[in-house]
Amino acid sequence: MEDQDLRRKIKFILRFAKALHTVGAPAHTLESVFMDMCQMLKIHGTILSLPTSIITSFKDGDEEITRILRVEPMGINLGKLAQVDSVAQDVINGLVSYEEASERLDDIFLSDDPYGKRITVLHFTFYAIGFMVLIGGTWADVIGSAIVGSLIGLVSLFKPEKSVSQLTEALMAILASLATYLLAKLIPDLNVGVVILSSLVMFLPGLFITIAIAEIATQNLASGTSRLVGGLMILLKLTFGVFIGSKIATWFHYSPISMEFARLPNWIAFVFLPFVALMSMVGFKAQKSDWKIVTLAGVFGYSCAKLGTFYLGPELGTFFGGACVGAMSNIFARTFNRPSSIFQFPGIILLVPGSLGYRSLNFLFERNVLGGLDTAFHMVTLAMALVVGLFLGNVIVKPRQSL
Repeated sequence: MEDQDLRRKIKFILRFAKALHTVGAPAHTLESVFMDMCQMLKIHGTILSLPTSIITSFKDGDEEITRILRVEPMGINLGKLAQVDSVAQDVINGLVSYEEASERLDDIFLSDDPYGKRITVLHFTFYAIGFMVLIGGTWADVIGSAIVGSLIGLVSLFKPEKSVSQLTEALMAILASLATYLLAKLIPDLNVGVVILSSLVMFLPGLFITIAIAEIATQNLASGTSRLVGGLMILLKLTFGVFIGSKIATWFHYSPISMEFARLPNWIAFVFLPFVALMSMVGFKAQKSDWKIVTLAGVFGYSCAKLGTFYLGPELGTFFGGACVGAMSNIFARTFNRPSSIFQFPGIILLVPGSLGYRSLNFLFERNVLGGLDTAFHMVTLAMALVVGLFLGNVIVKPRQSL
């Protein structure tokens, strides 16, 4: 292989790996796609993917090239992931050159957010309402969640400096806590704990922790451990923010936080379920044309998990839901020749145990160590059940490809 041709291929593979990392691909998925790409292009390559960096090595005969990339992930972005997959398919099929593919990847990441400010605020509002209905509450809580969720959505539109952005979760938690306590004076019987939890649901790292456990389970120990610690730090900032907000509220003689879950009628949850699932479009920045798939995935995953929980209990129910979503996402990928993540992530987002992590740390801040540890263990159990279920889904229906 000519030296120039080798470097052209390496440059494209690195750009492709960085693109996948940026849109939120887990370490085991990224490394698997990387190895498949190297094999297709007849290059011997190795890779180590970490949450903020990529280390690669390529070898062709006696020549060896090592590259280290520093990456800042933007979170899961299904819209850009689908476009990146399309570019990869064109390169593999010989439809575009490596240089053209690299330019297309650059254009993808320079494109604007498909959803404007109004849609973003509505996303926070409806997700807060829907999540509150799914976990329990009253009609007063519906109003409280809508108000506080909208407030959090409006504040999230402001882009703080980097030094301040590191405190985003804590500041949002303080704001949500104070706003909810204020509403508690205006709205009788407001379930303060449920409203705060619902308004902060967009910041809960449930999916983050689930991906971390999946990476650890696939022996990506460095990436999984780093991601898990990052998720726990987000939980700590959220819980500490709520704790500070509640302490400030006591200066004004507000009542302490309560975590009572008074369930609305079951039919209300199923009415709101499609709206909650649809809101994943904005959270995952999926392409607008995929709204039917994203909504169907959310409804399908939640329904399977609820059915499994009714007959098998919460742990096996989550396992059953994960297996169903894993298998169906691969069927979707094979049928439409698109990344399975477009169906998988929206399908499991309502199953991840992020709220349990928040409640666990909330117990610890209240000096209830036994309750905190019990809830934390329950969170890890559910996350592991979901991960194993997804892996079983890959066994039931073989994936189209690594994505």
